Amino acid sequence: MSQHPDWFRRADAAILQHLVEERPTYLALVANRLGMPTDYAQRRMDRLVEDGLVEPVTEEVVYRITERGERRLAAYTEREGAPGPGLVAGN
Repeated sequence: MSQHPDWFRRADAAILQHLVEERPTYLALVANRLGMPTDYAQRRMDRLVEDGLVEPVTEEVVYRITERGERRLAAYTEREGAPGPGLVAGN
């Protein structure tokens, strides 16, 4: 049985990992650094926010990872290995 909900993707783990390594940042920068289309990154970020794994920091929508997001990322990394940049939509 998986420790992750059906909606959680490798791209989600990559976003969480990026937010662990970087200060809170803009969605466009996250998408660019990870090689994701911005609209796909936005959909994934919205889902991560919905589940409480990341949170907007300012009115300008700068995101940071939450403690819950760090725990989800640690569980994912333990099972799947560290997510890397250059992900494509749907991964």
